[in-house]
Amino acid sequence: MPVHITDPPSDVPDKVKTKLHEFAAGAKFSTKALRGARADQLDLSTPHQVFTLGLNDITSGAGLAAAQPVGWRFLVMSNGQLVASAETTQAPDGTEEASQFTEGPFVDATDKALHELRKLAQLETAGFELRLLRVSALYVMALWLHAPATDLLVPLAPSPIKKDNKPLPPAEFFADLAELARASAAPA
Repeated sequence: MPVHITDPPSDVPDKVKTKLHEFAAGAKFSTKALRGARADQLDLSTPHQVFTLGLNDITSGAGLAAAQPVGWRFLVMSNGQLVASAETTQAPDGTEEASQFTEGPFVDATDKALHELRKLAQLETAGFELRLLRVSALYVMALWLHAPATDLLVPLAPSPIKKDNKPLPPAEFFADLAELARASAAPA
């Protein structure tokens, strides 16, 4: 894969996997794919750190420097097939705890984007680190490919940025976000 997968803190994958297996064994999932999965077939892959930006960060032009780390995200595999994602959040004591398991379009879009990124020869030598950027106020999630010299952002469908799975330079991505922010603030 043309992007570097960063290892989360050493205890995080085990905590998430334990919670995932507990939920599966106890039939606690309400979503279809996870509800139908067997605990012994569930595994985690592709860890990436999650960052957020608020609407004020977008309107002030703060950019990626304002992105705050809020946890880790893993892709959840069942018998080798992607079925969901798992996320952590920081507990009051500073440790990471499993906070949610989700299915749906952003999970599918992540898988599709990763497959597309594997085809891009220009990413092979850049050494990008895989991250996730969330701008909840605008319903935007993007894969964030971070490298010391440059960044690229890949909006995930369904996105109001109509450039799904296309790597964008930060200037273009943030111009689109600023336009969305202005449109959301305009009176109806």
